Amino acid sequence: HVRGHVAGIASRTMSITYTEKGAGLHQVIVAAGHGLREENGKWVSSNDAAVQALIDSYSLADAQDYVCAQISNRARDLRDKKLKGYSPFEVAAWSIKSAEAMKAAESGKALDAPVLAKEAQARGIILEAMIAKVEGNAAVYGDLEAQIAGIDGKHRDVVRSLQSFDEVTAYNWSIGWPEV
Repeated sequence: HVRGHVAGIASRTMSITYTEKGAGLHQVIVAAGHGLREENGKWVSSNDAAVQALIDSYSLADAQDYVCAQISNRARDLRDKKLKGYSPFEVAAWSIKSAEAMKAAESGKALDAPVLAKEAQARGIILEAMIAKVEGNAAVYGDLEAQIAGIDGKHRDVVRSLQSFDEVTAYNWSIGWPEV
């Protein structure tokens, strides 16, 4: 422990003028290789000039971007949780299967569902049963995706409309998400 240094943060005669701008600001400071913390009512940093420049340049749009990224990460985590155990190749085929199921259900023609017809044959079930399975799965996953995407978009829209750092940091975007 070197005198004048506390855990890698040097004491300086210059002081930090700190304004609360949220967790994103602190990530920017750390990513730039600096430290900042409050000690005995004063803000202490590893490099006052550099840290102050980061604080001053961190905009409301930066804070909104940070919170919006957190919201989108939550949406991604919910999707990933629901799809855990599924192959990405299988998931990619779902929209093809769903489109075929809708077309074949409407037309009544097996030729409109070649992938589903092959899968039904391999499973040893009739095409109509395969179409019903796909339609049921599409309804469940479509509903969940609509809920996740809707809440994700709703929260990001609200955050983008907020006019101050205080509003952005106080906004509770953890509510309204579907159970997965």
